[in-house]
Amino acid sequence: MKILMVLTSHDKLGNTGRKTGFWLEEGAAPYYVFRDAGVELTLASPKG
Repeated sequence: MKILMVLTSHDKLGNTGRKTGFWLEEGAAPYYVFRDAGVELTLASPKG
C-alpha cells in the first residue's frame, strides 16, 4: 500500500496575519503508525 501525506505550506491565515499550519504531532503520529505497518509513505507540500 502507498500513501501520500500532503502537509500545508502556509504559515499565515489569509490576510489576517494570524499564524496557521500544523502541529508536528499531527503529521508524525499517523506517519509512524503507517510506517510501522509497512506502508510506503511519501510526504509532500504545495511548495515542495
